[in-house]
Amino acid sequence: MKVPVNIVNIVLFNISWLAIVLSQSSLVAPMIVGIHLLLHWLVMGKGKDELRLIGGVTLCGVIVDQLLFQAGVFNLAGQPALAPLWLSCLWPVFASTLMHSLVVFQNRIALASVCGALGGAMSYIAGVRMSAVDFASPFWGPVLLGTLWAFMFPFLMQVAARLQIQRDALQSW
Repeated sequence: MKVPVNIVNIVLFNISWLAIVLSQSSLVAPMIVGIHLLLHWLVMGKGKDELRLIGGVTLCGVIVDQLLFQAGVFNLAGQPALAPLWLSCLWPVFASTLMHSLVVFQNRIALASVCGALGGAMSYIAGVRMSAVDFASPFWGPVLLGTLWAFMFPFLMQVAARLQIQRDALQSW
């Protein structure tokens, strides 16, 4: 029995996410990302458009996380800090799901908004509980993140959808 690619994708994402968060290591986390992306590419990679998507989402995500740390939404071990490298390593792992296991949200903006708000906030809450990162405000931090992800997730899904349409159009030529 062959396992569907989208199942492999979401399982690989969850394993990598958990390993990165539990490691909290600036050395181990990039290695996990490298292994994750290698396996992703070997099993389901979609070429340079997906690579551009992963790179762009990673860059934007790293900037968003740094801004959230600088704005005081997060602290590291109770002190203001820059976002740690291991946290930035979550972005390419997340981005690798946008053209695969999360594709169901590409044309469902309202659903993507609700799931982005809940899933985004819950992901950060789980990460905070398992790491030295904490919210400056345990109430407003998750509320702000839920609001941010309510807009960011549908936007990212639309970008992924457009790249997929372009990719499919070029392949059918």
